[in-house]
Amino acid sequence: NIVTAFLTSLISLIILRSLAIKYNLVDYPSERKTHTGNIPLTGGLSVFLGILVSHLFFIEFHQFTSVLIITAALILIQGIRDDFVNLEPKTKITFQVFISAIMIYITDVKLGSLGDLFGVSYPLQLGILSIPITIVAVIALTNAINMIDGLDGLAAGIVLLAITGMIFFNLTLEFSPFTSILLATASALLPFIIFNITPYTKFKVFLGDGGSLFLGYIISWSLIYSAENINNFTPSFALWCVAIPLFDFFTVIIMRIVKKQPLMIARKDHIHHCLKNFGFSKQLTLLLTVSFGLTILLIGSFIENYFPALSFSIFLILFLFYLFIRMYNNS
Repeated sequence: NIVTAFLTSLISLIILRSLAIKYNLVDYPSERKTHTGNIPLTGGLSVFLGILVSHLFFIEFHQFTSVLIITAALILIQGIRDDFVNLEPKTKITFQVFISAIMIYITDVKLGSLGDLFGVSYPLQLGILSIPITIVAVIALTNAINMIDGLDGLAAGIVLLAITGMIFFNLTLEFSPFTSILLATASALLPFIIFNITPYTKFKVFLGDGGSLFLGYIISWSLIYSAENINNFTPSFALWCVAIPLFDFFTVIIMRIVKKQPLMIARKDHIHHCLKNFGFSKQLTLLLTVSFGLTILLIGSFIENYFPALSFSIFLILFLFYLFIRMYNNS
């Protein structure tokens, strides 16, 4: 399973890279994109193929994981099309809502409650709001991963952190198809990260919008499934697993609203841009951001184990602290 995902992803990266150059599926340098040379946007497709082959040959059928891969493939295809023709933001969001609704309809996986938020003694049931809140959560995190994909290795590193959090809680359960999909995803990401962070242009590949949206979609539904089906895995801990992209996403949205700027346009106002403005290199920026994410994940795990009633409140306080720093630094 793991070896198959790794090797399939690696072989796909090598083969698809040359095809991407031939058919012009590449990312060009620009004022906002400071990389050198025309970089193939085939990382996402290679990771998907690694997961798909592993699932087809080594993972037993499971409704949720099977439907997840099929719907994620549709998200990937739309993202690749966006890499070619630059789709309107509302077109992409509408399609993501539609696919998420299909996912809920077929699997019946959705957020039934928000857990014991703010220390209340009973779970906050969502009732009729369950479906719309689930869709909003999926769309928000999917695009948060997409928006943070502006530095080599960052989006993939953030996704690996989230998988680490979910695997940690899955260790107490039997080895399941869901756990296998998480491991296959992590394994398929490893060769991509090597190709992504290499300084040599002739080997480098990017995820592209297709890849980052695909990974965001996979992680979104995996966290929701974990929150609903794994003992002790709460909706609040799901937030700790993806704290960095959520902090960045909502901070950027708030800052753009304050400045009356378009919400979905690409700009240099994300966490990695902020760190690079301080003079940090790309490598150090990546190390700092992923280390920050790992630290938050460990803090969240500690709080969930010893002070679960305070988990969401502390997460919210940390976010507000981060927002204050970003707003102050920006001013």
